[in-house]
Amino acid sequence: MRSAGASPLVLVVLGIVAACAAETPSPDSPTAAGEPPPAGACTQIGCVNGFTLRLASEAPWPAGAYRFVITADGETTTCEGKLPLPDCAAGRALTCSGPSLLIGESGCALPPSAHGFSEIQMSSAPGKVTVEISRDGTSVAEADFSPSYVESRPNGPGCEPVCRSSSATLNVK
Repeated sequence: MRSAGASPLVLVVLGIVAACAAETPSPDSPTAAGEPPPAGACTQIGCVNGFTLRLASEAPWPAGAYRFVITADGETTTCEGKLPLPDCAAGRALTCSGPSLLIGESGCALPPSAHGFSEIQMSSAPGKVTVEISRDGTSVAEADFSPSYVESRPNGPGCEPVCRSSSATLNVK
């Protein structure tokens, strides 16, 4: 004959569920930062903060000596190097002086006709950017930018980090 009371296993499960529910904040309770907590667990997506300038070229990048002069909020970085790129294991083609930025080198494992530069990434958020690119002393691109930055939370509302980024495209001859 069965007893009318709940089994010990059911009582243990109900106790665990009640304990977990007591520790979970309500969706309306604010976090330390004053925002509601995330509805679910936060993911771990990172940010690409700053300004990214995509370098677009309709034709393959010709071989030659390249010079990039980038001025961001009055501070100038100069990068120089050649195409075709060195072998992938040999390291970067460009050497830079000035504040840190990254110029993407693309195609080192491909035939030389596929080598080129893909983008300029600045981890800072400059208000004014001037870019001049030359090949063998001849200008192939020149432009001024005043980036507008967008804030986003890639891991969801209430989750860190807060990303601040902007991008633009520069056409290279």
